[in-house]
Amino acid sequence: MDRNIPNILSIMRIVLSISLLALIPYKIIFVTLYIFIGITDVLDGYIARKYGLESDLGAKLDSYADFIFYLIFVIIFLIKYTSIIKYKHMIMLMVIIAIRLLNLIFTKIKYKEFVFIHTIGNKLSGLIIFLMPIMLIFIKSSILAWIILTIVLISAVEEFLITVKYKEPDLNRKSIFLK
Repeated sequence: MDRNIPNILSIMRIVLSISLLALIPYKIIFVTLYIFIGITDVLDGYIARKYGLESDLGAKLDSYADFIFYLIFVIIFLIKYTSIIKYKHMIMLMVIIAIRLLNLIFTKIKYKEFVFIHTIGNKLSGLIIFLMPIMLIFIKSSILAWIILTIVLISAVEEFLITVKYKEPDLNRKSIFLK
């Protein structure tokens, strides 16, 4: 097995995530690519763990790919679902983005590098954000947006608290309550 396959999948995810912006009007292609991006997100970690190909570079690439995908997702969400987004949702979203950016700045100062921690909360947030467009097909509700934003906010705060609490970065720390 080529040692670079997980990293290639993460790099592919970055490029494909950005290309989603151009594909918004083409629903079938957009949805197909969206699902493919989700599959590659699962595959890169699975392959790395199963074949002992885990690396710091791979963990960072995966985190950057996730960050870019979520950023693109927020942009697309704001374009496509303006009917259910309320002013208060926007404020909460801005708070989440501010916490995430503050955490990036803090990790860069504290650890001399950008750090994204693979907590259970961040993984749950990622899954929920990934499934959100599918959920919105069945439930077009601002309550769903509140639930999702609350989960994402909790995971952002937890990641920041982990960064503040620990001297050394541990990209694979599961939670502030667990190792």
